[in-house]
Amino acid sequence: MSADAARRRVRRRTRGYAALGVASLTPMALSLYEDASGLFGLWWGLGALAVFAVVGGVQQARKGAETGRVDAVRDEGLEAGEYTLTDYKAFLPFDRPKSSPWREESPLMLRMTNLGLQHWDGDALRWSHPWADLRLAVEDEVLLVHHDGRLIARFWVFTASGAADEILLAADRLQGHRPHR
Repeated sequence: MSADAARRRVRRRTRGYAALGVASLTPMALSLYEDASGLFGLWWGLGALAVFAVVGGVQQARKGAETGRVDAVRDEGLEAGEYTLTDYKAFLPFDRPKSSPWREESPLMLRMTNLGLQHWDGDALRWSHPWADLRLAVEDEVLLVHHDGRLIARFWVFTASGAADEILLAADRLQGHRPHR
């Protein structure tokens, strides 16, 4: 695959997510139009809708475009034959969110693939290691990642079940099913 093809895929995904970001405003825009036109008349309702569409649309398009770009760059980082099993939102142990992690955004992500574990910081791949070289452990809800006998990372990983044990079970299964040499 060429670099031009990769850039085209990233641009296409960026545009798609930007369009989805703008489309996500539709229900709020219709509700605003209905309320404003009912209270102040048709032209005031259209004016409020236009202002909301411009201000909110630009913001949502920018957010969607950035999400699409980061997502596409991460997918381009996969090797041939590698595919993503799941992604986990990760926080440094001292940056753990005080409120609901569902709402908190973190640029850090752990991506489990069929070949190994990847650590992403936004669109930058920090490290990627095959399952054979990793050992994972949990200590006080903090995931410890060991590579070649040394601790390389500590994360508080947000999972839907709320337990990092989910990652340990998946890693054990993936390490158990790797081809024997």
